[in-house]
Amino acid sequence: MKPILICFTLIVLLTGCHSKKNARTQNSEKKSIQNEIELLYGAHTRGYFLEISIRKDRLTEFKDYEKLNAISKDLKEGEWNKCMKLLDQINLTSLPTLKSPTNYRQYDGAAFAQLTIIKKGDTIQSNNFDHKYPPSEIKALVEHLLSIQEN
Repeated sequence: MKPILICFTLIVLLTGCHSKKNARTQNSEKKSIQNEIELLYGAHTRGYFLEISIRKDRLTEFKDYEKLNAISKDLKEGEWNKCMKLLDQINLTSLPTLKSPTNYRQYDGAAFAQLTIIKKGDTIQSNNFDHKYPPSEIKALVEHLLSIQEN
């Protein structure tokens, strides 16, 4: 009777430890995927240049074509979490085919803008659209990125 009880106890302990290990592994994989994501927003015209790069803990901004004078600041965790929430709402496969709602950029009424998402080494770019007038599918994310940059 004792050997059966010992075997049963060992089996219960081993399976319990294994399930905790799997849960920790899945959480760490999700965090590492978030570390691999970079959001880029760029807007430019003949006399204007803006590029914003956002990673999990850092925002980097360039206002010159040569990208010599970087402006960097720490990113609050809540801002990054909101970016990830808004990114999850976007169908990334349709991002390159989104149509711009306005065409002000064609006659210098607005700068050309583009959203780029780098995820696990894959780069997904949107079509050009007017700066501050993004397609409705990505409007919330773009407005959030610009609000982070302005604050």
